[in-house]
Amino acid sequence: MQRLAALVEFSNDAIIGNTIEGIITSWNRGVERIFGYTAQEMIGQSVFRLVCMDGKNDMVPVFDQIGKGEYVGHYETSRRCKDGCEIPVSFTVSPIQKSSGEIVGASEIARNISGRKQAEKVQRIAEKLAAAGRLASIIAHDINNPLAALTNLLFLVESENLSEEGRQYLKTAQRELSPLAQITAQALGFYRNHGDPVWLSITTILDNALALHHDRINASGIEVSRNYDSAPQLYCQPGELRQVMVNLIGNALDAMPHGGRLQLRVRRTTNWGTDRRGVRITVADTGGGMSAETHHRLFEPFYTTKEGTGTGLGLWVCANIVSRYEGRILMRSNDVPGRNGSVFMLFLPL
Repeated sequence: MQRLAALVEFSNDAIIGNTIEGIITSWNRGVERIFGYTAQEMIGQSVFRLVCMDGKNDMVPVFDQIGKGEYVGHYETSRRCKDGCEIPVSFTVSPIQKSSGEIVGASEIARNISGRKQAEKVQRIAEKLAAAGRLASIIAHDINNPLAALTNLLFLVESENLSEEGRQYLKTAQRELSPLAQITAQALGFYRNHGDPVWLSITTILDNALALHHDRINASGIEVSRNYDSAPQLYCQPGELRQVMVNLIGNALDAMPHGGRLQLRVRRTTNWGTDRRGVRITVADTGGGMSAETHHRLFEPFYTTKEGTGTGLGLWVCANIVSRYEGRILMRSNDVPGRNGSVFMLFLPL
C-alpha cells in the first residue's frame, strides 16, 4: 500500500481520488502543479470546485457513469485553477470498487493539454493564412485589369470639355479610385507595397487616411480633433503606413456609430527602452472600449468582434507592418462607464 501510495504521489500525471459524491480523498503533486491547490486545501473539498465559471458541469454525467460501474475513457474539457484561469485538460476516469464490487469512488487521471491546444491553434491559423493569401492573390489579379482600365478612362476624360460641376465629379472619381485597390487589399489583410520608399510626412499620411473616411465621419456626426507637432519626414512606403492609419481610424469610427470624438495626435518622442528618436502617432476614440478578452487577443489573426463584416486580419497586418519599420503599436482601453474609449499608440523610429 505504501509503494502504491508513493507511485501515485510522485506521478507526473495528476491523479485525483474522490468519493462517488465527488468529495476529494487524495490529491497528488501532479494535481498541485496543474491546478495550484495543495492537498491540504483540497482533500475533503468537492471536486466540483474545479468546474469552470460558465456553469457547464460535465462532471455530473461522468459521475453517473461511474456510479453504474462504467469506465469513462479519454475525454477533453476545461477546468478552473486556483488563480481563476481556465485550462484545457484531458481526463480518464475509472471507478474505485470494494472487493464486494460496490462502487465507492472514482479515480481521475488528468493532463494539462494547453501546449498541444496552442500548437493546434497555431497550425489552424497558418493554414487559414495560407488559404487567405492564395485568395488575395487571385482577387488582386482579377481586379487589377479593370482598375487600370478605369484609371485610363478617367485620364482620357480629363481632356474633354466638361462643365465645372463635371470636373468636380471627375476629381472625386479619381480620388476614390486611387485608393480602391489598397482598400480592397487592406480588408483582406495582405497588402504589400512593392514600390520604392519615399520621404513623406506622417501627418500627410494621416490626413489622406482621414479623407477616405470623410463620408462616414459626416454621416455619424463625429468630431475630429487633429493635434500635430512639426514632425520630421519618414522614409517609408506610403501605401503600407496609409493602410495602418486607414485601419486604425476605421476601427475608431466603428466604435462610435452614433457619434463621438476622434483624436489624432503626432508627437516627436524618444523610445525610453532604446533611446531611439522617432514619432508617436495616437488614434483615440470615445467609443465603448473593449473587453479584457478582446484586449488580450487584439493582434491575433482571425480574431474579430465584427461578426459577418470583419476578417480579423486588419490589426494583425498593422502590427506586422509596424514591426517591419522596427516600431511598436500599443493599445489601452477603458470600459468604465463615463470613461469609455480606446487609444492606439504607434512609435515609428526615424
